[in-house]
Amino acid sequence: MDLLRKFERVVKIALIVMLIVSAGLISAWLLSANKKEEPDVSLGGVAEQNEVSSNTRLADKLDLLPDKCTLNMDLSNLTFSGENGEKIALSGLRGKTVILNFWASWCPYCNSELEQWRDIRERLSQYSNVEMLLVNKLDNNKETKAQALDYLKKNQIPFENVYDEGLKVYDQLGLKVIPTTLVIDGQGLLRAWHAGKDMKPELLKSMVDYAVHGSAYETFNFLDKEMINRDGGVRTNYLPEKVSDLRYTDVLSESQGLLMEYAVNTENKSLFEKSFNYVNKNMHDNPLAAWVVTDKGPAKVNSTLDDLRIFRALYNAEKLWGGYADTIRNYERALYRYNTYKQNLINQYDFKYRKKSDSLKLCFADFEAMQYLAELNPRWKEIYTNSLAIVRDGYIGDGFPVYYPEYVIAGKTYKKEDINMAEGMVTLLHLAKIGQLKPQTLEWLKTAVEGEGIYARYRADGTVVDGYNYQSTAIYGLVGMIAAAAGDKELANRAQARMETMRVFDSGNKVNGAFGNPDGTGIYSFDQCIALLSYSVAGKDTRQAL
Repeated sequence: MDLLRKFERVVKIALIVMLIVSAGLISAWLLSANKKEEPDVSLGGVAEQNEVSSNTRLADKLDLLPDKCTLNMDLSNLTFSGENGEKIALSGLRGKTVILNFWASWCPYCNSELEQWRDIRERLSQYSNVEMLLVNKLDNNKETKAQALDYLKKNQIPFENVYDEGLKVYDQLGLKVIPTTLVIDGQGLLRAWHAGKDMKPELLKSMVDYAVHGSAYETFNFLDKEMINRDGGVRTNYLPEKVSDLRYTDVLSESQGLLMEYAVNTENKSLFEKSFNYVNKNMHDNPLAAWVVTDKGPAKVNSTLDDLRIFRALYNAEKLWGGYADTIRNYERALYRYNTYKQNLINQYDFKYRKKSDSLKLCFADFEAMQYLAELNPRWKEIYTNSLAIVRDGYIGDGFPVYYPEYVIAGKTYKKEDINMAEGMVTLLHLAKIGQLKPQTLEWLKTAVEGEGIYARYRADGTVVDGYNYQSTAIYGLVGMIAAAAGDKELANRAQARMETMRVFDSGNKVNGAFGNPDGTGIYSFDQCIALLSYSVAGKDTRQAL
């Protein structure tokens, strides 16, 4: 009997242990499931996708481009010499789009370009007001007028030829190589350029389209035809690349908000309504927008950054067109209820588990949006003040003048993790819009853009994280907007010039105008939308004299 009792006791103990272990496993599973329902929704989750994309490396392209001028500079004061020494001023062609092709008869790459003159002439004939000038690099040593004329006559080149005597313009613009092609719009602004070999007629036509129709024209056409679905949602990827948990058919609230903001900036009401209608019909199972819509439907978690952007776009749309007053009031109430905690802004709300996050990513502090919210309800004034204090105190230091990525509200501590620079630039943009960008930060941006560039991810000591020493469209698009908000036209132009090196210029390619790779890889909604928004902001007042 004693043995039987002992056996029963052992069985009972074993059962209790099994129950405890089972309970632990179930709890772990629930926590894991809960974690999956609370994804990292910073920048809609696309920032990580950008970081593993094959965005164009800039070095080779930038090394060849002129270094004493940049995009949007006024070049109408340039002068050349004609056949008989007469002065030919570019200002005399104001109103026309002018192509300047710097060349010499001894240059084999120049010869390869000019041999395509029939194709070039045919493509240019599609425009009513475009003129191509060949600018001969005349040094009277390696190249003479006689040599240039002999080459043009022998090859029956039909374009007007002028001379850069003494390399005056060549040096003034800081040209480095021939051939170099500059496309100047009707106002005399440098709008597109290409240096070195491989200037195909399709590339030239795309550059001319850029100058004639505007910088956003082909990018928006690509996005509209290739990435916006029939319901008005912007797909995350152009191709189904396996670089993140996001599928190429997924739609992010981030993209919808960015496109709504672009539509307001360009006063495109039909685009605004199309983009917002998608949000209303597909993202609003709950009072705030789902951060992503997949083939399974909308997520149960929102992203505060995206909803603030959507609210801000709606607020400005109300000023432009009216009709959104009730919607913006509803947004104010929902944002306060779900995306604040003890008068602090927080990252997100999980509607499935009815759980608020306990931290704030600094890039989520959209101060402009909070100012608008405070106009609707004064309770947002304290949230604005608290958010600004959190961001200010997150300043890393003058040696690396950016901000820590996240603040834990309960612990009153900053997560001193590596800085995703797309997020970092959004933080700077929000500060710049309210006049709070530090001069040290602006100077760091200028030095980086004019130097080796800004890489994808940095440690808090300002060193680049291993494996992240590449650059992205979105970072430079955001820098362009920061510079515009800070009133620095030169930085805005130079940031745009870097951004443009990642744009596909090829009128014969289906992805012409897209930011990514010509083979269709590395093309994501975030880059396209940020580039469009940058065009609409930084492009408004970037005229700069040489």
